[in-house]
Amino acid sequence: MPRRKDNEIYKYKLKNGKVKYGFKTYVGIDPETGKAVKPSRQGYNSYKEAEAAKTKLKEEGPTKFAHKQKMKEDRKTVQEVYELWLEIYKADVRGSTLRNAKSTWKSNMEKEFGSSYIDSIDIDHLQSFATKLAETHVNYRSVLNLLHRVIKYAIKRDWCDRDPFDKIMIPKKTKAKSTHPDHNFYTLYELKLFLECAKDLKAKYYTYFMTTGNLGCRPSEALALKWKDIDFQDKKVFIRHSISADEDGHKLYGPTKTASSVRKVPLSDQLAVALKEYKKETIYNKADDFIFHKDDGDFYEHTAPDAWIKIIYNNYALRKITPHGFRHTLATLLNNEKNSANIKDIQYLLGHKNASTTMDIYSHFTKENEEHVADSINKLDI
Repeated sequence: MPRRKDNEIYKYKLKNGKVKYGFKTYVGIDPETGKAVKPSRQGYNSYKEAEAAKTKLKEEGPTKFAHKQKMKEDRKTVQEVYELWLEIYKADVRGSTLRNAKSTWKSNMEKEFGSSYIDSIDIDHLQSFATKLAETHVNYRSVLNLLHRVIKYAIKRDWCDRDPFDKIMIPKKTKAKSTHPDHNFYTLYELKLFLECAKDLKAKYYTYFMTTGNLGCRPSEALALKWKDIDFQDKKVFIRHSISADEDGHKLYGPTKTASSVRKVPLSDQLAVALKEYKKETIYNKADDFIFHKDDGDFYEHTAPDAWIKIIYNNYALRKITPHGFRHTLATLLNNEKNSANIKDIQYLLGHKNASTTMDIYSHFTKENEEHVADSINKLDI
């Protein structure tokens, strides 16, 4: 009995009259598109050759698409990788840092890149995003760094084999205007004037900013101080805690920002006097009581100094700096020509792990520096 002819195999003639064979057949469903795949092949010299090629292709089809299905199942979106990375990241940072990262991601990355596959982020899209971000965000580098960290984690986990950031140019500076003062520190004269105004307005405000101005501590570290942290006899202050917020935004009394932030710093005579006077005015003066407290003795939220300094500025015509600016101020005053304090001493006072951080961030070129440089040049008598 003659073999039944395969309707999927056909023959055709070339222009030179030579006969060739070809076929078009169904090999499976593409899992990525959900559509049937029907490849065509031709150029075979005989029916038998075309039949053999078709049989081989159909046998390979299930294996090929099973592999493709596996590849699709293993691929992860940017959002999926971010959520896996976040579970690891949250173990290493404070709640407030975690909350800020989550807020940054949701407002900048989730809609922009969340549904994209991590292994196929479009380079042009990323470049355009980085360029536009630099036009609207002062802290655009930290926003981009969040996405970059997620991508680098994906590369470590073999969910991605390339870093798209290697193919783009990050803008060198932002076009957005910062809401922070250009010179976020006071001269000695400005500091004394501010403290006089604060003292005239409210003892708590004066004592708080006197504390940050003398100790160089972070605003949140000053809020966490208890009376037991003040050693009036040996003139020392122990900085061991900080006020922050947890992942849900609730206030939190906990450890300092870093391990190196735990320190013992000198208590100046002026600050000792201010603290003793303030202690007499409060009923919460036991060892375990907070120095700066609410009416019921509880500690303040970490944002409280922002409200206090705003009240002072609303009542007095002073140049504005932020509460963190008092930390800048002490570093600057100690590092000028008149004092010439050792940078390692300032590093310890501020609780930095590296002296380079102290130099790069908290020391500034002041009017006194300018006059000193001018005097030095004049002495050269060139």
